[in-house]
Amino acid sequence: MSVKNTERKRFYKVFAPMLALFLVPILAVIIIAFALPPVYNDTFLGELSEKYDRLKSADSPKIVIVAGSSAAFGLDSGLISEELGYDVVNFGLYANLGTKLMMDLSKADINEGDIMILAPELNAQTLSLYFNSETAAQALDGSAYMLKDVDSGEYERLVGALWGFAGDKLGYILDGTLPENAGAYRKENFNEYGDNVFDRPYNILSGYGNAITLDFRTDYTDGVTTDYEEYIDYVNDYVKYVRKKGGEVYFSFPPMNKEALAGVSDEDIEDFYRNLVLSLDCKVISNIYDYILDGGYFYDSEFHLNNSGVTVRTVKLIDDIRREMSSDEVTIPVSELPQPAGKRPDCEDFDLERLSEGRGWAITGVTETGREKAYLTVPDEINGIPVTTLCGGSLIGCDRLVLLTLGKNISEIEEGAVERVRNLGGVIIPQGVDPRLVKLPEQGFGEGCADGFKLYVSPYDYDAFKNADGFKRYADIISLEESFEYSTDPSGSYAIVVSLTDNGKMRSELSVPAEHDGLPVRLIDMDAFDGAELLEKLELSKNIREISPYAFAGVREGLEVHLAAGTPLGELTLPEDPASLGIREISIFIDWEEYEDYLLSDILPGYRSVITSDNMYLKLERADDGSFTVTGLSDLGKLQDEITVPDTVSGTPVRTIAADAFADTRFEKLTLGKNVSRMDGWALRGSSVKVLIIPEGIGAGDVSVPNSMSESLATDGCDPQLKIYVDPELYEEYASDYFWGDYGRFLEKGYPEE
Repeated sequence: MSVKNTERKRFYKVFAPMLALFLVPILAVIIIAFALPPVYNDTFLGELSEKYDRLKSADSPKIVIVAGSSAAFGLDSGLISEELGYDVVNFGLYANLGTKLMMDLSKADINEGDIMILAPELNAQTLSLYFNSETAAQALDGSAYMLKDVDSGEYERLVGALWGFAGDKLGYILDGTLPENAGAYRKENFNEYGDNVFDRPYNILSGYGNAITLDFRTDYTDGVTTDYEEYIDYVNDYVKYVRKKGGEVYFSFPPMNKEALAGVSDEDIEDFYRNLVLSLDCKVISNIYDYILDGGYFYDSEFHLNNSGVTVRTVKLIDDIRREMSSDEVTIPVSELPQPAGKRPDCEDFDLERLSEGRGWAITGVTETGREKAYLTVPDEINGIPVTTLCGGSLIGCDRLVLLTLGKNISEIEEGAVERVRNLGGVIIPQGVDPRLVKLPEQGFGEGCADGFKLYVSPYDYDAFKNADGFKRYADIISLEESFEYSTDPSGSYAIVVSLTDNGKMRSELSVPAEHDGLPVRLIDMDAFDGAELLEKLELSKNIREISPYAFAGVREGLEVHLAAGTPLGELTLPEDPASLGIREISIFIDWEEYEDYLLSDILPGYRSVITSDNMYLKLERADDGSFTVTGLSDLGKLQDEITVPDTVSGTPVRTIAADAFADTRFEKLTLGKNVSRMDGWALRGSSVKVLIIPEGIGAGDVSVPNSMSESLATDGCDPQLKIYVDPELYEEYASDYFWGDYGRFLEKGYPEE
């Protein structure tokens, strides 16, 4: 045998397997990345291919807005098309893709007469040649045909990202699930122009998230090439390319939250603006100051707009483009533009949308805070308005959610609202909800959730739900919401709570019923709440007569125990002191109308430090609508230096401060609850109140007051040194309001330092 043949055999035997070992993983990655079905098509990033396809199909001459998410969440392209007579392409999606990639892709279809508007966000990421290969790979999933228009210089980084991308993609395929975005970021929220049309009535930011600096300058004489200078050079090359194709490039600005520019001086803005104009080879058609907008126009970032902001920004851009077309015509008069919408309602866990025709709030999504929780409770109401609807897809992203408790006002659960929440084991409908008034989805409820998914209802409502027409198709998942295990006393005269069920251990709020199997529930046994690590609030019926030692051992600190109105405290047997209940921190709430009588009694003396009420200082009366009206101070309230009107008392909102409610009182600081919607004339007559706080987010239209043209002011006869402190973002609203304008000498912008 020849030496050559021997070496060839050795090669096949040794090196060929090594080569195969090297090539097989690469081949597998390529197959997974490009041959397997896409998984990111229906995500927010999947919208990129839709925008690209519209770019290719739109008639020329057309207008193309190239930017990041400030365009996706900041334009009404239909209005631009209607006003200017051009096809419009909203070619903005996500800053993490980079402005460079969007410019490169936009070159795919530029024709004679096309107008390209560059309006990137003004931050270091988008004013550079930044390119995120991982994000780009996801956006290109299933749309590899766009690769031909990606700068070939980015191919190496894209190849490097394929390993992680292929691993994630294979994981989704094997798991049988697809990545999804929640709330505003669902792909279905984009219209045919590429605008995100998710309903955004409010600003959900608290203040602002990230400061805008505008510290970008070009200086080609210092010998150092910065990221910003590279970006400017790339834009100028882009301008040459567009003009060669017969189009034109104009530079505009994204909307900017003026709160995020708090540390930027006018001189800084002018320097940035001047340097930009001198550095670019295209015309800057917009005045930067026109795009610095009130915080009430924004949504969830410094550059995303809500409904009102979209209209305002779109009109500004239309008029800027019109001027370049030699037209001085104004699209919509400034006086007709929508006013800032202001902050969203205060709700920690849920995104909300106000329904039309007085139908309350709809839950459209879950906040970042809410998505971290295993147990969520839908509030009964927000700002006194009922929460009535759970929208389809609103629970997307709640991978940790185990149990959802609905509010008592929920009347509709839309299709897809409770689906594919993989760890969700059940939904609780509160006691007393009429099943005839609750609309469930026709197609599915609980599909794709945890095995054994249940719809829990109160034992008192069980038969009604089982037999209700709207619930019959779900009869097999309807289950009793049994939270407690019971025993009976030896005489058989009453029931005893001895422990919690697994369902009870998952609850943050529990109510001990008045009866069980026809017997009054009178006793809570030792260790009855063992395992209730999530319990925050416990309501007891007025039938309870005894709580055993260490009944609350193992319960988290800060437990609130609420005794029902009418509970005979003199007949209630408790351990020697609060510590003997097995918990270090506990508050026992009694009915507000009974609190002062308790203080004057010698009942339960060892519990004086923990017995309280949700209203100790105010006299209240029921109004015709069921809410409470403040009519004065209790004897205990008359001894206080500060008074805070609670949002609710016994779950009922406090809405009105009656005439003379605080007349001739000595306290100096008054804080209104968020549900107070009316202050009557003479409310502060003769009082010593010098500081009146109206909570953050409460606007002039939320609290009605008499004006001097109709009747006595709420402040008539008050201390002349009174100051009314309001949300600084809403101060101008108060100052210009027809009614509140008469209180101008008292109004203060912002809040006093403690």
